[in-house]
Amino acid sequence: MLFLIFILPFIGAIMTKLKKSYSIFIASFFTFLELILLFYLSNILFNCQVIKSNLFGIIFFCDDISLLFAIISSIVAFLIFIYSFGYFKEKERIFFSFWALIFLGSMMGVVFSDNLISLYIFWEIAGLCSYRLIGFYREKEHLLKADKAFLITSGGAGIMFLSFAYLYSQTGTFSLSEMVNYPVNQLVFVLFFIGVITKSATFPLHSWLPDVSIAPTPVTAFLHAAVLVKIGIYGLIRIFWKTLYVQGNINWALYLAIISSLIAGVVALIENDFKKILAYSTVSQLGFIISGILCYSQKSTSGVLLFYTAHALGKGGLFLTAGIMEKIFGTKDIKKMGGLIRSFPFLTIGYLFSMLSVIGFPPFLGFWGKINIIFGFFEKQMLLGAFLMILSSILTFLYLWRTFKYVFMDERKENMLEIEKMSFMSIPVFVLGSLSLLCGLLYLFKGGYLGS
Repeated sequence: MLFLIFILPFIGAIMTKLKKSYSIFIASFFTFLELILLFYLSNILFNCQVIKSNLFGIIFFCDDISLLFAIISSIVAFLIFIYSFGYFKEKERIFFSFWALIFLGSMMGVVFSDNLISLYIFWEIAGLCSYRLIGFYREKEHLLKADKAFLITSGGAGIMFLSFAYLYSQTGTFSLSEMVNYPVNQLVFVLFFIGVITKSATFPLHSWLPDVSIAPTPVTAFLHAAVLVKIGIYGLIRIFWKTLYVQGNINWALYLAIISSLIAGVVALIENDFKKILAYSTVSQLGFIISGILCYSQKSTSGVLLFYTAHALGKGGLFLTAGIMEKIFGTKDIKKMGGLIRSFPFLTIGYLFSMLSVIGFPPFLGFWGKINIIFGFFEKQMLLGAFLMILSSILTFLYLWRTFKYVFMDERKENMLEIEKMSFMSIPVFVLGSLSLLCGLLYLFKGGYLGS
């Protein structure tokens, strides 16, 4: 089962090259099939804590965290593929569907790897996919942005690999399951953390992520919501929360993540480019998530998993909306948009729900994630950290409300293009926003409460 789930996106990618005229349909079908298998796997996992499989001498495993990341990535990817039917021309669909499926397969490889070498290989395959997709239109400016992203993320991954080599020299194994509760010094953490903050775009190595807004919207949604920046989050949780024990104080990393969250929030507040606002928002929310992991509180970690889910769903909806706005108005400037609240009620609701979840407004899932993270800081008596996290959430409200005001509530602009053709593309946005609300209500009705 694990082997089939892992290999399915790669089979789909090959099929898109064989049946080029049906590429997006094939990508959607294989991603949907992936989801069915993942939900079936969740039923098996319900009766045991870990599922392991030996594939060609390499151990792959599945637990609750790896399954969560796999399912959420696949859900967002499936809806992005549906959205892409209306976004791309036929030739563009072939290129996107091939690399996006490889991208999704690399995510599966990372989250199911028990071996650090296989994790590193799939980590780098994801970087290669992002490089190809960021330079989607192959123009000089796009290629320069792709080169920048690739150099920063692959350079960080190379430094991260040094931590793996050090771990092998100390333990004699690359298997994560054989390193549980193994104590490591701060040097190992620093080397790995550099890899995390390059992949998950944290200050001061964040500058590549806002630049990739030059890519097509399905690509940026894949990068921000489905796969790339979430790989670093998964790696940090898997290796330095579930597996290794760091000796010494690493609060400096926690506060670096909080500073990153605040700086990005301020920049988003003064930016007018819709996709760049959302990109800086991603940097801000990633800092929020990383600081929640490094708080090392059970409450904050449970909040991180909730908010990871909320952010993936919500940010997917926000980016897909930005792509629709760009096609309708022919610009990314939010001050040149407006008046869509009546023309696009489903899109408005989808964007509003996605926005409120990312902000952390009750009863959306993002609220339960953020409140648990903040409660974790109080539990650890980190009052300054808790205050700064609340401030970051306030900034999130201000810049996202600003986008909603300009795009949906201002006076209707006269330069609107092809508005009738965008109705189909608004469906994935509505679904993502609705899932953000439904998951929040489900958590509440299943016993969720403040600090749970």
